[in-house]
Amino acid sequence: MISSCGKKIFNGLLIWLLGILIGSCNSIKPITGYDSVLLYYENGYKSDNWETRLEAIKAVARIEGERAENLIIQALHDSHDAIKIEALQILSKRPIKRARVYIKDLALNSQNDNVRWNALRTLSCYRDPRDVSIFIYSFNNEDWLVREASVIGLLSIDDYSTKYIYMNVIIKALDDPSISVKFAVLSHLTIKDAVLYSKLIQMLHAENNPPSLLVAILKALQAYTIEEKDRDTIVELLTHSNSTVRITALHTLRGTKDM
Repeated sequence: MISSCGKKIFNGLLIWLLGILIGSCNSIKPITGYDSVLLYYENGYKSDNWETRLEAIKAVARIEGERAENLIIQALHDSHDAIKIEALQILSKRPIKRARVYIKDLALNSQNDNVRWNALRTLSCYRDPRDVSIFIYSFNNEDWLVREASVIGLLSIDDYSTKYIYMNVIIKALDDPSISVKFAVLSHLTIKDAVLYSKLIQMLHAENNPPSLLVAILKALQAYTIEEKDRDTIVELLTHSNSTVRITALHTLRGTKDM
């Protein structure tokens, strides 16, 4: 028979042991489905097969959390350009602040123009004034796609202190041999300037402008009050053979946005 005193000691010991067990259980982080999924893709990214690594990066694109972000950032350093591009495209949709420094490096130093183009496009999503010099430098590239991405990047930065630093690049871009670069400027303009206004009017006088370019120029001019000396230039477009040009010219003269 156990004495009353013995029972008390036994019960006390049992409670103490139970407390230790409960405390131990609480100190162990339970494995979740999230952990298992991330571990699966982390292991997949360790593969020597670049296609397997690519699939792993694609799979974590919509997974939140630091571990998923780490894997996407790691892919920016991958030896295969296709994986770098995939990571850049993911980051253009979900910018991660700490990834910006690596994106800048790719925009400046990658030997692959496709990687550089994607890096510039992704960098523009950050809208960071510190990246102005990178976009200006990249505008000198021979590839019109890189120049287009550079201009869009410049115009995406909404910072008064830097807007007029790159004005000469914007003017130069409006003379670019690639019409796509011109369209990129006209469709992303966020600044107003007397020099820019004069350039837009000058462009209206150019011969053989396609209707689409005329429309883009007229829409850009809708941000301004048209000076009296320039009204005749736009009035002449009211009789243009293209109906969209005529309608846009009318809206520009009225000073209203062409919807």
